[in-house]
Amino acid sequence: MLVLAGCTDKTGPEPLAPVVTTQEFEQRLTERLSRAVSGALEPEAKVTPPSHSRSVGCAELPEGGPTWGVRPRAEMTVSAGGKAEKYLDDVDMWMLREGFAEHTKRWRIDTPADVREVTAEHEDGTQLLMEMARNSGTFTVVLTGPCTWPPDRPGGPPSSGRLPPLPPPPGPTQTRSEALNDACTSPKLSVYNLSSRPFAGRGPHPMALVRYSDERSMEYAEFFLPDGFEPRYQPGTSRRNLDQVQLLVCVRVTATRDSRQDVTCRYASEGALLGGGRPFTFDLFESVYDVTVREARSGNPVSRFTVPGRQGAEDSCPYRMSYNRKLARGIDEAAFARGLRPLFEARR
Repeated sequence: MLVLAGCTDKTGPEPLAPVVTTQEFEQRLTERLSRAVSGALEPEAKVTPPSHSRSVGCAELPEGGPTWGVRPRAEMTVSAGGKAEKYLDDVDMWMLREGFAEHTKRWRIDTPADVREVTAEHEDGTQLLMEMARNSGTFTVVLTGPCTWPPDRPGGPPSSGRLPPLPPPPGPTQTRSEALNDACTSPKLSVYNLSSRPFAGRGPHPMALVRYSDERSMEYAEFFLPDGFEPRYQPGTSRRNLDQVQLLVCVRVTATRDSRQDVTCRYASEGALLGGGRPFTFDLFESVYDVTVREARSGNPVSRFTVPGRQGAEDSCPYRMSYNRKLARGIDEAAFARGLRPLFEARR
């Protein structure tokens, strides 16, 4: 009997060595976080400086890597109170425009507090993780880089210059619609009309109005800009010339306290429109209307003021019937007009 023994190499080929140093990719992660702050967040959102950490070992990555490779990590925390979830969505949109794909969004309910989680990955190997506990008012943004060459290992690539510069930041998109409130709620990401004339020169300065509320369960009576403040109609049509709009009037309706009054509004049986028929009762709340006037082409704020809800109960009925029971007192139309007129007639 002849027995032959042989040796086989079970280790396989050596994993590819990283081509970028840890320090250089840490700078890239900091740059991405900085761009997200300037491109998506308003000053009211408070952001911590990025904190950095490193993990050793890249074998668990899908593309593999040496056990001595280092993955850099950068993290920042955003605090924005009741607007935290809105700003998380804004950062998420910004990262999409920056090239992060394969998005997943979910609520993790296997933790002490429900956590909203967003993950994505860039083609350069950077992974994104955003987390926010329900109703916490804060969220974290974590970027983890690919496998890099650590500073304490000799023979590595140059300390800089291996990464191409990032392209210019993506500009805002335009809505050209008064039915959407993106240009009011996320002015860093959306503007009303990129081709509008600047808010400059002699008036009049035509306006467009966007009405919105942060409370989905609240109703309010429809209101409009003062006569003559909107742009002219296009010749031969019933459509206004949006390119004439120089100012976007953003009005956010907030209910403050229960007035202890009920309001009965009657609606037609067809179309649920105001004007007689079926009675419908609302709880009337005192209200305030926060007005921010922005330049239509840039989204930059030019004026802010508040208008109280002053209309009588009978004038606060919403135009369409809804099954929401919370009704804000209607806007003081005279005070609204007084706040806008100096801007409409301004000489700049």
